[in-house]
Formats: sequence, structure tokens, C-alpha cells
Amino acid sequence: MTTKPDLAESHRRLYSAAARMLWVQGDPVWRGDFWPPERARSWRDLEACLSAVPTGDAIPPGPLDPARHLASRRTPEGHPIPFGDAVRAWEARLDADPGPSGAPDDGGPSGPALVLDDARRSAVVALLAELDERLAPGRPGHPVAQDAADLAQAVCEAADSLRLPLAPDGAGTAPATAPPLGTAAAPSARVAEADRARLRDAARAALRTVPGRADAVENGDFSIRIAACDAAADLARVDEDDNTPEWREPRTGVDPGRHLVHAYRWGPGEARPLSFPELAGDLRALHAEAPPPRLLGPDDPPPGDLAEGGTRTVLSREAALVAAELLEELAARLAPGARAGTIHFTAYPVHLFLKGRFQRAFTAG
Repeated sequence: MTTKPDLAESHRRLYSAAARMLWVQGDPVWRGDFWPPERARSWRDLEACLSAVPTGDAIPPGPLDPARHLASRRTPEGHPIPFGDAVRAWEARLDADPGPSGAPDDGGPSGPALVLDDARRSAVVALLAELDERLAPGRPGHPVAQDAADLAQAVCEAADSLRLPLAPDGAGTAPATAPPLGTAAAPSARVAEADRARLRDAARAALRTVPGRADAVENGDFSIRIAACDAAADLARVDEDDNTPEWREPRTGVDPGRHLVHAYRWGPGEARPLSFPELAGDLRALHAEAPPPRLLGPDDPPPGDLAEGGTRTVLSREAALVAAELLEELAARLAPGARAGTIHFTAYPVHLFLKGRFQRAFTAG
């Protein structure tokens, strides 16, 4: 008879591998009508299953689960904030924002705008790409090394640089110095046999629609990424309970507990993972050299003209403040000792937000 710990770990590996197959496909093309109907339907069913069943990882003892909730903030009543709720709130704020060159709303001012040097803007984009990767559904849990402290502080300072010109009397962001509440693992996971069976059936149905790498290349099937074909092959092997890794980092040698996942050191010399202290040094050098963010002044040209040269971006108030909150979320996840369990698929809306609504707002100027 399968023991409960074996059931939970087997389920967790299958969950991670199945979520990774959807993740590496990129855009959720299975939600539209571009794919063959059977493939689209089975992938939608798999997405629904991953969004409903537990990951199989240990349940944190507190109310906040960083695999399902923001690690950096709570509601005013002290409750954890699910990823989906956070995204809906950010979208509502951006939708109500007239933008850096928006017309006054109901007779009131359109609000201050922030002028951001392009080097700083690029750094924020890269940091939020790191957050995106760390919230990839299915990513296994990992403890963050102690040498991440300076990077977490530098990311907090980047968040403050966006917020403080807009709220000069506001307090700065305090870097996290301990794991977010709820990151200590409990001894057991709540996985039922029915969860495992449902996930296995959904994964197998989706796998039947995925061509092998060689077939996709030979037939010119560009509707599905080769990375997804490879991830499907891994998923099939995990389903057979062999020792195939359930998760693969996109670049060689990366340890998420010690290295950046999105960024990589490409030279000089041999390409290698980028450590937390290295990026912290790069950020501090940038913050020392690049002009700090400032308010758009009355003597400045219109935002579109100011950004036309490509060296500056003009952000609306809400775009800047949402970016600061996203940076704080990354900083919380880089706190020394922090650990989230396997990321639940309900984190997927964050990815869609970063690549969609937020990206448009952050580059609108």
C-alpha cells in the first residue's frame, strides 16, 4: 500500500513536471482557438486541475503560504493575499490610472508622473523578470542562501527610489531579514488519492496531444514550442516514476538558492550563473551612477517627447507604485532563509500580468 509521504512526493513531482510543461510553452495558447481542438481542450483541463489540486508540498504552519500568496504584504486586516487577488487589484489601479500624459479625471489632476532613466528602467525590467521566473508554477521549493541579504536590500532600495518621489513622507521599504511567515515546512502534505488520480489522468490526456521533438521539427509544427515537447517527455518519464528531474532550470548550473534564475553572467570568460552578491554589486553601481527617478516637472516637455530619445521613460503614478510593490515581492522572496514550497498554478496570473497589462503600463511613456 502506498504510504502518505510517498503519495505526497509522487504527486508533487508529477505536479511540478505538469506545470512546467505549460509554463515553458509561454503564452497560454491553449485558451484560444489556434491549437487543434483536442490539444487545446486537454491542456485547459490540465490547467484547471493544476489550479484546483494541492501541489503535494508541505503545508506551512501559518496562514501565509508563499506558494499561493504574496510574501511581501497582507490585507489591512492581516490576511494573506492570494496571487489572483493581488493581480486583480493591480489591474484595477492601472485601469483607473489616466497614465503619464492622461487627461484630468473629473476635473482633478491626472497625478504626478515619474521620469526614469533608461538604465534604471532596464534594471527594474530585469528584476521583475526574475520575480516572474521565481513564481513559475511548479517551481520546487528552495531555501535562499544567507548571501542574498545585500541583494534583497538593493531591491528594496530600487522600490523606494520609485515610491519616495511620489510619497516623500512615506517610510522606506525595510528589507526582509527572516523568512516570511509560514515558510517553515510542516511534516505532512494534504494530498488525497483522488488528487493524484485526477492529476495523473489530466496529465496523460494532455501528453497524448504533444508531438515528440523530432516529429514537431520534421512536420514544422510551430504551434508548440520545442521546450514544451521536451518538458512533455520529462513529464511522461516522471509519470512512470523514474528518476527524471521534475524541473529543469533554463540555464546550466543554476541553483535558485544561490543564483539568479533569469539573469546569467555571459562574459568575460565562460558563461556561468550569476550569484546574489554579484547582482547586488551591479545594482549598487547602477544606483550610484544613473540619475535617480524624479517627478515630471512643469518645464519638462510632454512625456511622449521626453521619452522619444530612448534614454528616459515617463511612468504614471500607479505604474511606478505597482512596480515598487512588485520589487518588494521579489525582495521578500530573496530574504536569507526564505523558502516557498512548490509554486501553485494559481501564481500564473502574475506571469500574465507582468507580460501583459503591467508591461504596457511600464512602457507607455
